[in-house]
Amino acid sequence: MIAVALAQIRIHWARFLAIGLGIALAAGFVATTLIINSSLQTSLEDAVGRSFSHADLAVIPAQDVFVGGESAAPLLTPMSEIDGVDSASLSARTVTTGRSTGFSESSFALSPVPTDERLDTFGVVAGHRPASTTDLVLDSRTAQSLDVGIGDEIRFTVDSVPVESGDEDMPIYRGPSHNSVTFSVVGLAEMGEDPALPGVDRALTTAAGYQEYFAQQGDVIAVQIALEDGADPERVRSELQTVVDSSDLKGSLEAHKVADAVDVKTDRLSGGNAVVTALLLVFAGISVVVAILVVSNTFSVIVAGRRRELALLRCLGASRAQMYGSVVAEGLAVGLIGSILGVLAGVGVSHGLMFATVRWWPEEFPYDTLTVPVSALVAGVAVGALLTILATIRPARSAIAVTPLEALQPFDASLTPSTRSRPRHIIGFVLIITGVALIVVSLYAISTAQSWVIGGAVGGGLIVTGLIVSSAKIIPPVVGWIGEVLFSPWGVPGQLATLNTLRNPRRTATTATALIIGVTLVATILVGGLSTKATLGHGFDQRYPVDVSVSLSGLVDDEELEQVREIPGVAYAVSAHRAEAVEEFKGDRPEIFVLDPESAATVLGDSAADLVPGRVVVPEDYPDATVRVKGLNERAVPVQREGLSSLAFFTTPDVGNSLGVSATTTAVLVRLDEDVEVGEIDRIRQSVAEALDVPSDDVNGSAVARGAFSELIDVMLAGAVALLLVSVLIALIGVSNTVSLSVIERRRENALMRALGLSIGQLRALLAFEAVLISSVAALIGLALGGALGLVGTRLLTHDYSTDLIVDFSPLSFLGILGVAIVAGILSALAPARRAARLSPVEGLKLDY
Repeated sequence: MIAVALAQIRIHWARFLAIGLGIALAAGFVATTLIINSSLQTSLEDAVGRSFSHADLAVIPAQDVFVGGESAAPLLTPMSEIDGVDSASLSARTVTTGRSTGFSESSFALSPVPTDERLDTFGVVAGHRPASTTDLVLDSRTAQSLDVGIGDEIRFTVDSVPVESGDEDMPIYRGPSHNSVTFSVVGLAEMGEDPALPGVDRALTTAAGYQEYFAQQGDVIAVQIALEDGADPERVRSELQTVVDSSDLKGSLEAHKVADAVDVKTDRLSGGNAVVTALLLVFAGISVVVAILVVSNTFSVIVAGRRRELALLRCLGASRAQMYGSVVAEGLAVGLIGSILGVLAGVGVSHGLMFATVRWWPEEFPYDTLTVPVSALVAGVAVGALLTILATIRPARSAIAVTPLEALQPFDASLTPSTRSRPRHIIGFVLIITGVALIVVSLYAISTAQSWVIGGAVGGGLIVTGLIVSSAKIIPPVVGWIGEVLFSPWGVPGQLATLNTLRNPRRTATTATALIIGVTLVATILVGGLSTKATLGHGFDQRYPVDVSVSLSGLVDDEELEQVREIPGVAYAVSAHRAEAVEEFKGDRPEIFVLDPESAATVLGDSAADLVPGRVVVPEDYPDATVRVKGLNERAVPVQREGLSSLAFFTTPDVGNSLGVSATTTAVLVRLDEDVEVGEIDRIRQSVAEALDVPSDDVNGSAVARGAFSELIDVMLAGAVALLLVSVLIALIGVSNTVSLSVIERRRENALMRALGLSIGQLRALLAFEAVLISSVAALIGLALGGALGLVGTRLLTHDYSTDLIVDFSPLSFLGILGVAIVAGILSALAPARRAARLSPVEGLKLDY
C-alpha cells in the first residue's frame, strides 16, 4: 500500500501541491522562529564576550541586584592588592541625557574607561583616551549620527549628589543650579553596541569623572581583573570572593572566570529574546492549527473523490489497516516534502531578515551572527510531518469506512454527515455558552481583581474553540442565508453556487473555519489595539488633565514661556506654582498646582473640574474632607470633590498664599493643539525641554504618556498583524484547495450542466461565486467575532485606567480584510475555472466515477 500511496502522489501531484504549500508555510514559520532565537542568543553572547575579551576574571553583580559605582569603588584597592592580580578596573554604565550646539538632546550610555589600558575593549580611531574628569570619547557611529567631532562640547545632566567638602557635618550638594556638566570630546572610538542597551549612543570618560558625576545614578556591570603571568585563576577568584564577602556588598557581587561570567550575563540579558521567541511560537502555533484544518479538509475531499477506487482496492483484498496506512502514508510523504521545502525557505528568510535588520536598523537590532542549529531544522520538519499525520486521521477513518460493495455502485460525491457528530455539536455549543458566560462574569468582576483578565481570555478561547467544534452546524446556515440574499440575484450561477456550498456542510465549515481563525485574531488585535490606545488616552486625560507639564526648581521668565508658546503644536502655556501633597492617594503622591482659574481654563483638558477658591480640587472618590498640603507651611485644606484627576490636584492662589508656597517651586503647564498628531508629541517634548533648559525626562503629562504607549501599541499591532497574515494565507490556500478539488470531483456534473445550456462564462462565475461566498462569509464572521473579542479585551485591560470604553477601529482595515478575502476567492477560482472550461461536455460525460 505504500507503493499505492506514492503512486497517487506521483500521478495526482497537482492535487497535493497546495497541501504541501500550506505545510511548508507552517513548518517554515516554526523553523524561522527557532533560527532567529538561536541567532539572537549567539549574537548576544558574542556581544557580551567582547565586553570581557581582555579580562582574566570578572566580578559581576548577583541576579537582580543593583550595585552603584560609589559602593563598588572602595573594593578596587583591596582587589588589586591580591597576590597575582595586576589590575582591577570598574566597568559601569549610566544612562543620561546630553546636549550640544549641534543637536538638541540625546540619550547616552556613559561608562568609565578601564584604569588599565590593556582591558580596553574599544579602539581609538581619532584623538586620544580621556585624561581629565571632563574628557569624553564618543563612539564613532554616535559621533557621525549626531554630527559631533573632536573639540565639540556636550552638556550632560547629572543628579544632585553630595560633593566632598572636607567637613563631614556640612556636605556640599550639587543642587538644581548645578545639575549639568560640560564635557569636551577628545577622541572617537569603535565601541560596538552595548548588549544591554542596543541603539543608545555610547560615550566614555575617565574613572574619576564617572565617579564624581555619574556613579550614584549608574550601575556596576563588572569589576574586570587582569592577572599577572603565572597566577592561579581559581585561587585569585576565591580571594576576590573573600574580599567581597568581607565588605558591605556581601551577597551582591560574585567572582567568576570570564567564560562563566559571559554565560551568566548572557542568560540574564536573554530574557527579552525568550519573550520574543515565545510570542513568535504562539503565532507559529496558530498557523499550524490553521494548516491542520486546511490539510484535513483537503485530504477529506481527496478521499471522498476516490471512494470507488478505495472500494475497488477492498475488493482486491486490501484490509482496513492497509487502507488507513495508505492514506496516512500519503499525508506523511506530502508533509515531509512540504516541511523540508518550508524549512529550507525558512533558512533563506532568516538570512534575509538578518541582512535587512543589519542593513536598515543596525542600532535597534545590533545582531549580525546568523546561526542555523540542527534542532531548528529538525523541529520544523517534525512539526510539518506531525501536523500532516494529525490532519489525515479523519480522512483515513473515512477511507476505512468504505465497503467493497461501493465499487459496484454509482457514486455521488456528497457525503451525509454522520449522526455521530451530534455529541460534537453539543460540546461545541456548550463551549460557546460557557465562554460567553465567563466573559460576562469577567466584565462584572474585573473591578474586584485584575486577574479576571485571564477569565476573559479563557472565555474568548472557549468561544473560538466551540465555533471550531460545532462549525458544521453554525457556518452553513450563515453561508446559505448570505448566498440567498447576495448571490441568488446573480442568476443561475449564484443560485447554484449557494447550493453547492451547502451540499457538504462539513467541508464548507472546515474551509471557512480555517479562515475565520486567522481573520478573528487579526480583527481582535486591530480593534483591541486601537480601542485600547484610545481608551488609555482618554483615561490619562481624566487622571492627569494636563497635556504637558514641566516641574521646575526655579523661576520661569517671560522669555522662556514665550519660547514654549511659539513651539508648533502648542496652543497655550502658563506658569504655575507647586505645593506638595503630604499623603499618597492610590499609591501616588499627586502634584498640586496653584494657578488662577483663568489660566486653568486655557491649559486644562475638558475632563478637568473648575477651580474653587479656598479649596483643592480632588477626584470624586477622594475619601477625606481635607487634604494636607505642604508649602513653606503645612496645613489641611478643604477639598472640592469633582472630576477624576487623581495624579494632579489643583487649587487657587489664595490657598497658595496661605501656605506660603515658595516662589521658586514653579511649573509650566502646556495645552496642545487639538489636531496634533501622536507622532509630533515627542518633537514637542524635545522642544519644550530645550526652551526651558531641562532634560526631556522632566517633561511629562497626559499627552507625553499617550504618545509613548501609542507608538508601542502601533509597533505591536503591525508586528502581530504581519505574523497572523501567514495563517490567513494558509487559510486562503484551503479555499483554493476546496474549489480546485470540487472541480475534479464534479467533472461529470459540470459537463452535464454545460450540455444543458450553461455557458463557459456562467461556469466560471459559478466557481468564483463558490469561492467568494466561502471566503467572504468567513471574513465577515471573523471580523464580527474578532471585533467583539477586541472590545472585551480592551474593557478588561483598561478598567483601572478609564471609566469609559472608547471604541476605535479602522473601517478601511476591515474593508481591506473583506476585500482581500473576496479577491483571494476570485483568484483561487481562476485556475479551477480554466480547467473546467477546457473540458468539453462530451469528454466530461465519458468519465465514469
